[in-house]
Amino acid sequence: MKKILFLFIGILMAVDVFAQKDSPTANWPYLYPEFMEGELVRARNKRNKAQFNIHLDLGALHYVENGIIKESATLDVVSLIIGEDVFRNVGGKMLKVMAESESGYVVQETRANYSAVVRDDGAYGTTALNSTTTKTYLHNQNVVNSYNGYLLTDVYADLLAMKDDAEILPVRQDLYLVMRQELIPADKKSVADLEGVDKKAFKAFLKAERIKWDEPEDLVKVMDYIVAQ
Repeated sequence: MKKILFLFIGILMAVDVFAQKDSPTANWPYLYPEFMEGELVRARNKRNKAQFNIHLDLGALHYVENGIIKESATLDVVSLIIGEDVFRNVGGKMLKVMAESESGYVVQETRANYSAVVRDDGAYGTTALNSTTTKTYLHNQNVVNSYNGYLLTDVYADLLAMKDDAEILPVRQDLYLVMRQELIPADKKSVADLEGVDKKAFKAFLKAERIKWDEPEDLVKVMDYIVAQ
């Protein structure tokens, strides 16, 4: 019985370690567990390739240059492609495209859920977080202006090595509709309150189509319906 118990505990510990390696932490507030090869598309279809990641504070776009992490200005950025993932620049934030049509696209914002972080006597090691401190370790570093954006003092290899030396950082994910040059929360009330929407007809549409607000493909149907009105 004891052997089974120890085996079970060992499995739980292994799962926890695996989850830690792929999860954002207080030392690594990023969407991906490492910087990924990607292609950045700017205005006039200007493209450049580099190693990119999305910082979970305000959707900032970071990249690696000569071993140093930099923050890219997003003024003329159109989109970012990392593997099969596509991100669009929405108001300066790089948001992941979940589905799209001619009416617009559905995006997902992933950000650090600081309200879920509870300080526990330094349990977060070198990066204890609370409401009175700067939100993330990375943005608490000295930042200086550079020609291409913001040059951060962090060396990529050093920061990557520190990633697992802190607690997992909770995240929250929210869906939005981007149509008619507007960013709209993907919920029934926000859409029903849009100008020109007949609430009674909209309610009937939702019922007939059995719309689920957490399904990107259903949200595309919602956009198509609204734009067609």
